[in-house]
Amino acid sequence: MFKSVSYSKWLVLTILAIALFMINLDVTIVNIALPSIMNNLKASLTDAEWVVNIYILIFAVSLITMGRFGDIFGRKRLFIGGLVLFTAASLACGLSQNIQTLVASRALQAFGGAAMMPATLSILNVAFKNGGRGAAMGVWGAVSGAASAMGPIIGGLLVDRFSWGSIFLVNIPLGIIAIIAGMIVVKESTDPTAVRQIDWPGVASATAGMAGLTFALIEGQRFGWSSPIILSSFGLFVIGLILFFFIEKRSQAPLIQLSLFKNINFAAGNVVSALLMFGLIGILFLLVLYFQIVLGFSAVKTGLVLLPMSAVVVFIAPMAGRMAERNGVRWILASGMLTISVAIFFMAHLSINTTWQSLIVPLIFAGVGMGLVMAPVNTVMMAAARVEQSGAASGIMTTMRQVGSLLGIAVLGAVLQARLASGLIAALTNAAGIPESIKTSIINAINDGSLSAGGTGALNGSGIPETVQAAVGQMFTNEFAGALNAAMVVAAIFCFIGAVAALLIKSPDHFSRITAGGVGNVVGGSVSR
Repeated sequence: MFKSVSYSKWLVLTILAIALFMINLDVTIVNIALPSIMNNLKASLTDAEWVVNIYILIFAVSLITMGRFGDIFGRKRLFIGGLVLFTAASLACGLSQNIQTLVASRALQAFGGAAMMPATLSILNVAFKNGGRGAAMGVWGAVSGAASAMGPIIGGLLVDRFSWGSIFLVNIPLGIIAIIAGMIVVKESTDPTAVRQIDWPGVASATAGMAGLTFALIEGQRFGWSSPIILSSFGLFVIGLILFFFIEKRSQAPLIQLSLFKNINFAAGNVVSALLMFGLIGILFLLVLYFQIVLGFSAVKTGLVLLPMSAVVVFIAPMAGRMAERNGVRWILASGMLTISVAIFFMAHLSINTTWQSLIVPLIFAGVGMGLVMAPVNTVMMAAARVEQSGAASGIMTTMRQVGSLLGIAVLGAVLQARLASGLIAALTNAAGIPESIKTSIINAINDGSLSAGGTGALNGSGIPETVQAAVGQMFTNEFAGALNAAMVVAAIFCFIGAVAALLIKSPDHFSRITAGGVGNVVGGSVSR
């Protein structure tokens, strides 16, 4: 129906920017709506974790394969297909009437996003092959950063003005515009030299392993950490991981070139990058819950309180590369991760009486640390790879960041739920004036996760007196704050480990090599010829 005609490469970039904005906006906009989703869909903390983590899990395991699909079958075809799926899934998310439909729709969104992301870079490289690629990459990076930074504010405004579903429905007009314009403007391209074999055993083992770990961490509290299903899930993770490494070592077209990890800069850089995302996405998840559930903030007020951290990241990141060249990259990375660790530790004093003003300074310092790490760690890893390995290296980098994000929410969520359950049960056991039969009913609600759907919301209509519900609600709020503090301390420890890992990095001989030559493929497909 549509034929590609010759249009300005800047128009192509505009279309790619719209798609990129949608993908990155969805990463942070969902967190701000989680309390509203939990309340409206009667969902538990476990359910809320799945809303976020199903997207990250599917996105992570699909990304590298999608890049190769684009090289083989056509970048435009993959880009438009991903856009259609992402837009349709956004509609399904926004109209979901239960948590199961929302989680399933988020999985489809992730497939669409994974198809689009590597295609945007490959199409950009083709469109700007005769010049202007550096400026175009600058726009690409700026759009990514701006969308992530604006997510909490846009999400807060939409949730407060309309409903939680609006954070997904906002993608519909943008998606339709990008689909129609992309079909007309974007030219098809492939890589005739691309390996046409897909490492399906590698995909299967990686997916099984990560799914097992994710399920175990998220559902451990509900089923019991020593239950057969949770132990089996941990076993699936171990078996999947072992199989993945054996498969990749023998594959003719591996998903991941394990030889890259022989370079200490690449290996340590990926650890730092993953732990950075562990801390960033993990504390965003925790703070959104704290501000809205414990302090009773609106969604938009929550976004405004978190804005200084995002703004500082955007301000510091462009300067971090030059600072690393002058002062040594290992010290910049170690200082950045240590700053994040200390900032998170100083935030681990949350209570019902904590003021948002007291958190602004540590939030700003967390943003400074993140800004110091983001750009230099990418440059270090890309400089560690040969030019012909740049596509594989960038795919690994992006996947490791997604794994860090996934584990941040899963691990910190597990700590949060375990500490919340134990604290609530202890407080309830010692409470006076509550009949034992009612205590038993409430403890059962705690153990199956239903009480965490919003304090005492699950007790409505249970026949438990309102005075008892109010008392349990106060216990819930107090223990929730304490559980958040425990999770914050764990996040601080992991970021400190990232600082130690950064000290293993050696300053590259040519720190800025990547900015001069192979930066085009930061995320998953190959640099276009």
